[in-house]
Amino acid sequence: MTGKLHLIRIGDHYYPRPDRGWGSCAEELLHHSSRYYHYTEAFLRNLAGDRRFVLGGYRAEDLSEAQRGVLAAVLSLPPGAETAAACIRIVEAVCAGRDDVDADLAERYRERLHVVPREEGAPVEHSFHDPVPPRDLPPIEPFLAIAERLQMPVAVHGHVVELSFRQLARHLDSPRPQVRVNLQNAILWLHQAGYHLHDHPGLSHGEARDIGDDGAV
Repeated sequence: MTGKLHLIRIGDHYYPRPDRGWGSCAEELLHHSSRYYHYTEAFLRNLAGDRRFVLGGYRAEDLSEAQRGVLAAVLSLPPGAETAAACIRIVEAVCAGRDDVDADLAERYRERLHVVPREEGAPVEHSFHDPVPPRDLPPIEPFLAIAERLQMPVAVHGHVVELSFRQLARHLDSPRPQVRVNLQNAILWLHQAGYHLHDHPGLSHGEARDIGDDGAV
């Protein structure tokens, strides 16, 4: 049994739709680069294990057609060490003023570029440290528990999670590896469950409690 990949359109071209595990990071990488890029930067750093990576200077509009195609192919797969490293290589090429794609990357993701049907059950890359969501817990609970320990204000309404991306990025860059891993996994569970992270600069605990109809820290 086969299933077709869902498509997105960018300009006059169609690409595989990003895997939901990337959340808003896919939009940041493919469509526009905002001043709130710190979260995407830290997200990629942790996935790839590359503490030196910086996203500053990257602009999605500088992607060449070839680079955008391979990047979209990479993002159509779940977040993981390999896919994050591929994203970083493309970003670094763009920042260096190049418009080409390394041959090994182009070959590795060539089939995804053709948007061909994929056999159900075909192996796909596991996400960061292969996290397994806790059973019998709403997906938001692990994230709220970590946010409470980190004293990071968070407001939840529906499937929208409001918090400061700058503060989130700081915790994702924590010198404590376990904090980085636990927080990264909690974010991945949210993405996979259909939650959307929304940047709310300067959010306080009091304001979070006022607007968080479905949970707050």
